[in-house]
Amino acid sequence: MVKPGSIIGGFIIAISIALQVVTLLEIAQFWWLLFIWGAGIIAGGFYIWGGTAFGESEKMEHFTISGIGFGAIISLTAYFILFQWDNIVDTLELSNENWVIGAVGFSALAAIMAAASFLFIITGTNKQMKGVKPGALIGGILISVSLTLQIVVVIHIRKAYWLLVFWFVGLIGAIALSTGARARGYNSPTSFVIAGVFIGILLFGVLYCTLSDKAITAIDTMSNNADSFPTHDHLPTWLAPLLSFVSGVVAFMGVLFSAASLPKRSY
Repeated sequence: MVKPGSIIGGFIIAISIALQVVTLLEIAQFWWLLFIWGAGIIAGGFYIWGGTAFGESEKMEHFTISGIGFGAIISLTAYFILFQWDNIVDTLELSNENWVIGAVGFSALAAIMAAASFLFIITGTNKQMKGVKPGALIGGILISVSLTLQIVVVIHIRKAYWLLVFWFVGLIGAIALSTGARARGYNSPTSFVIAGVFIGILLFGVLYCTLSDKAITAIDTMSNNADSFPTHDHLPTWLAPLLSFVSGVVAFMGVLFSAASLPKRSY
């Protein structure tokens, strides 16, 4: 029996590949743009994988990864336009630098087409998508956005890579909190204590790094000793730990959104 959905899905993914190849060969040979297209594959593939999975936990994990893919499409598109403009201009095959928007935009379009192609493919298999978890999708998007914000901080504002600790502290604290909310017996208090410790570290870290002159001087010294100066080193030093704190909080909320998509949540 002919499967028109699968045919259309294959056609769309072929067009998305062609669009991405043309973008890289004819507009800008900025190979990092492939990450946007790859994010589309991850977003679409894990979306239908989660929709056809049976276990609730498995669905949550797959939809969270799918959300990370969708978030990566959004985050990378914004990041390349806002922070990689000059680097893309250096690789342009065209004389007008406004084609930077075209190169990034076409890559984002190719990624969206790649993600959408999986929906057509799954219809050709006669399988039904059941139990879609929007909370897990939102959580994955937040995790992806938070990581992008943290990367912007340590690369373009201040090259103090230990600020990545904020992101990991927020992530681990949320995992401990969600684990404690679902645990039974003695495991629950232990998880809550761990969550409280990491939340306290997150709050103390942002207050210390934004108010202490010694911490601000250390961040400036580490950044000045880096191989290259940040592209936005004119911004105040306290902004770097503050944005890292925001990144950690967003990651914290992303994990909680994903965990809350499981049934019988108690928080």
